[in-house]
Amino acid sequence: MMKYRSDIDGLRALAVLSVLIFHLNSDWLPGGFIGVDVFFVISGFLISHIIKNEVMQGRFSFFDFYKRRIRRILPPLYIVLLFSLLAGFFLLLPEDFDRLFSSVLYSSAFLANQFFSKDGGYFDIASDEKPLLHIWSLSIEEQFYFIWPLVFLLAFRFFSRRSKDTLDLSLTVFVTCGVALGFAYSQYYLLSTHAGDSVYFLLRLRFSELLVGALFAFLPVYSHRRGCHLLQLTGIMLIVGGLLMLDKQSVFPGLNALIPCLGAGLFIYGGRSEQATGGWVMWVFQRPYMVAVGLISYSLYLWHWPILAYLRYVYGAYVLPLSWLLVAVPCMFILAYLSYRLVEQRCKRWNVGFTTAFLALFLLPALALAGLGLGLKAVKPSLDLDPALLSYGTDVCHGTFDKRCLRGDPEKSPRILVTGDSHAAALNSFVDEVGRKEGWQAYVVTGSSCSPVFGFNEHVLPESSREPCKNLKEYIATAYRQYEAVIFTSFWSYQLGEEPEAADPDYLSKLEHTLRSIAASTPVYVLSDVPELAVSPIRQELFSRLGIHIERAPGKKAQAANTIIKQIVDRIPNV
Repeated sequence: MMKYRSDIDGLRALAVLSVLIFHLNSDWLPGGFIGVDVFFVISGFLISHIIKNEVMQGRFSFFDFYKRRIRRILPPLYIVLLFSLLAGFFLLLPEDFDRLFSSVLYSSAFLANQFFSKDGGYFDIASDEKPLLHIWSLSIEEQFYFIWPLVFLLAFRFFSRRSKDTLDLSLTVFVTCGVALGFAYSQYYLLSTHAGDSVYFLLRLRFSELLVGALFAFLPVYSHRRGCHLLQLTGIMLIVGGLLMLDKQSVFPGLNALIPCLGAGLFIYGGRSEQATGGWVMWVFQRPYMVAVGLISYSLYLWHWPILAYLRYVYGAYVLPLSWLLVAVPCMFILAYLSYRLVEQRCKRWNVGFTTAFLALFLLPALALAGLGLGLKAVKPSLDLDPALLSYGTDVCHGTFDKRCLRGDPEKSPRILVTGDSHAAALNSFVDEVGRKEGWQAYVVTGSSCSPVFGFNEHVLPESSREPCKNLKEYIATAYRQYEAVIFTSFWSYQLGEEPEAADPDYLSKLEHTLRSIAASTPVYVLSDVPELAVSPIRQELFSRLGIHIERAPGKKAQAANTIIKQIVDRIPNV
């Protein structure tokens, strides 16, 4: 039996609080997302330590191992899935509820990371409004638990047959090679491809992080008193450094993930010896308040994100009012404490066999959730709105070159080029109406999230938008001289990096260069962007029917972005 270490619960507290602060507002702690990586190392250490001890004592059982995992992980998870499903039934639009139900099914099957790596697109709700997005990390751990025990058992048998005297060294070298290869592959993959955010969720780029925990579980215990204190201090300094230096724009996971992983590993390793007792770092992390937060960290992690996601879905903005957060955060801790006391502890103490645990705590709840979700989908009322309010229309050209997107007088040849991102695509009907009345025709060609300035970096866009953006850029660069005028507009605040999504950091200078180049031969008309509503009118209608009426501060991003764009336009002739 592994000796309980309260300092590891203190480390869990640091990890979950980092994630929580980051999710409340990423500007408050730019690298807070690395708390998840700290959790990976903790899990890898504990699981590997347990497996190794049981295998060496000849009492390891796959059934017992997975029974403990089921009792520990699944009951609070299914409670949160149930809450998310019920809340989504009332608060989400039908199409968004369908996506939620799919994510519940994938989460129940430990495949949430696969679901969210593929779940996306222009018309999908924002990632910070997806109630179960955070389950991706839990799926990573579960997939690791399916693979690692078997890999370790095979490696143990292989090395023990060769030489039992060097078994520990062989296992350590084996895991070290796995860590080195894993991080090298992750860095190579991130730098040699442009797969976007989807790779963030993949096990093959995260497996090595859990192996870091295994490595520090297999190393011989280090017993030098000052050395132990120094190891723990170094570990915390690495984690804090990562919290402050890394951010959403950092290449991650890759080699950057080594910062929190090595930090967590060194902290855990330094505390393995009794000699670590008495160090001030150990003392801080063994304080009752740190240990208390660490004990509820799993439930707190499960509860915090759905609460924030639903609040953002209703409010319509990433940054929530302080008054909302002052209510939401205590609710998270209360629900986490109740889950820990009433669900986690009780199920952990439930002494049953594997079959009973599998049926009662996994299969039946998963089937019940699936049945409930299907039932809720069947009875969820539609809004019955005018179809014209639910789409761009039936003849909008956007993101494609496979049909002639001509708008205006059909008897005329296209003299005007209209281009930009989806905010330019919204002008389809306007251009058509004005062109018919004034007797001219325009070619409307646009790309999702793509403002086709010369040299635009399409690799910052979602993967599905990159190839169309590349094609759009090439067309604009070669074809603008064919037209008598160019109309250019975009989602300016997004292109200038004022929205949560990534943007081309050099966009402004590229825009000015593009406008000057085109205006040298062709007049350019640059349009201001329209003010952005906090929530869509369709959502607002749903909330009104539910009796939810919220005062929202008017957005100022569009106005500020328009001012910046106008300053550029004013200094370029023929624009």
